[in-house]
Amino acid sequence: MLIYTILLLPLFVAVMNMDLQTHGHSAVLDAQGKYKISWTHKDNTITFLLQVQTLGYVGFGFSSNGAMASSDIIIGGVYRGKPYFQDYFTDSKRILHRDTYQSYKLEYAIENGTHTTLKFSRDLQTCDLYDKNITESTIRIIWAYHNDDIEGTGPKYHGSNRGQKSLRLLNPEKKKISVPIPYKDTTYWCQMFRMPTLDKKHHIIKVEPLIQKGHESLVHHILVYECERDTNDTVLEYGHECYHPNMPDSFFTCETVLYAWAIGGEGFTYPPNVGLSIGMPEDPTYVLMEIHYDNPTHQEGLIDNSGLTFHYTPHTRTYDAGVLEAGIWVSLYHMIPPGMPAFSSEGHCPVECLEEALNQEKPDGIHVFAVLLHAHQAGQVLRTRHFRKGVEQKLLAYDNEFDFNFQEFQYLDEERTILPGDSIITECQYNTKSRSSMTWGGLSARDEMCLSYLIYYPKINLARCESIPEINEQLQFIGVKEIYRPVTSWPLIIKSPKRYNNLTFTEAMNTFQWTKKKGNTFNERVRKMPINVRCSKHESREWSVSL
Repeated sequence: MLIYTILLLPLFVAVMNMDLQTHGHSAVLDAQGKYKISWTHKDNTITFLLQVQTLGYVGFGFSSNGAMASSDIIIGGVYRGKPYFQDYFTDSKRILHRDTYQSYKLEYAIENGTHTTLKFSRDLQTCDLYDKNITESTIRIIWAYHNDDIEGTGPKYHGSNRGQKSLRLLNPEKKKISVPIPYKDTTYWCQMFRMPTLDKKHHIIKVEPLIQKGHESLVHHILVYECERDTNDTVLEYGHECYHPNMPDSFFTCETVLYAWAIGGEGFTYPPNVGLSIGMPEDPTYVLMEIHYDNPTHQEGLIDNSGLTFHYTPHTRTYDAGVLEAGIWVSLYHMIPPGMPAFSSEGHCPVECLEEALNQEKPDGIHVFAVLLHAHQAGQVLRTRHFRKGVEQKLLAYDNEFDFNFQEFQYLDEERTILPGDSIITECQYNTKSRSSMTWGGLSARDEMCLSYLIYYPKINLARCESIPEINEQLQFIGVKEIYRPVTSWPLIIKSPKRYNNLTFTEAMNTFQWTKKKGNTFNERVRKMPINVRCSKHESREWSVSL
């Protein structure tokens, strides 16, 4: 089976194998993946590595217009254990001639049981009338191969084993961008990428993390989001700190999670009947990669180029995979008092949301096959609970000894079906015994999250199903009577009683004298409070849900 690879470092680049990856830049020239090249250049010299699925001759060259006429060509291979390699050109009638001045220098030619590999170099400008100068402009590569080697009469006609591809050899798409990590606790770094342009549907079948050696504790999690399609390519040139006032507006359109990896996790392989669809008009054209860097010791001078590898294939599976983010809406309204050995928070994906989405698309339900549970440093027990008509079913996923430094997808022993009328609760138990101030829902490792990422099939138009407790009742617990309205600042400001006047609600919560007993009472109240629900489609749209 043919499998391609996408690197997110943090740019997407198609690569072939470890030999080719060592040569700087690489590309696949044919649709079947049989002809692969990589190249690197230094000063006035460019070096090529060709790896072609043939035991016959390999042709490679440069053309002004992609046609055979008036082209600069090399032909090489291995015949009876000995390499052969010649510099040729074609005239205006496409007749092949051996070039008197051999500008290309063969480094080696080898065969194994299936492939021929050629490594050779040449000057960028050779001063040879029949050679094409290599500049920063687009150059048209022509290629061909045959199952037989060259004999005395010259190369046999290659038939359909030929083609052309336009590349920029001296200014190609970068494979990776190094990110300077600020010397502060938490950095979220975002960069947007264009997905590979494909002529038909493909499936991503495996995802692997590529964490820079020595940065295993620095890179806390990596998320890949789908973005709106009408994005301007100019934003692809650089990354930016996420959630910053100066972040490009187009970054805010990226809300649907395609993949999630967290610290300590390994790669993820989709089941043999499921893949993540790319290449179709409705599939993402642009994606955003978000990396959470955790730097509690404020180390200076850190440079990171961690990312992800996506393996994809044109041999599509039966079903498209989807990702559902369920749990607690990340917000300051998620509050955990200090000094609590066990405080439980719940994020609801209610009946109304699932029913609306499933009834319109998949009334027979969706099938969950893996779950990633996600929290931060205070998390100790995480569970994804499943209810049908109000009756609790077997847990979808759980971790009774959650480790902040080890978070990965749990493959379910058996697929679980989610039907219209079902609901999901993500429950997180936190330990804040060592903390003297409130813990808030937020982005840093000291803040908290409570999320489940459900991987399922077939895909439906539901990206997020989350809740957050209503803020006014939480504030009433500490005696807040009134806030200033209209709300013009964040966090919102308290008006009364006098002891909280002009304090933000976060300041007021920290002013309150918390005890373990008060914390337990608050916990019981919060779990019974009204909730606000986020029931999101893809591309930032919402389902119309009434609770």
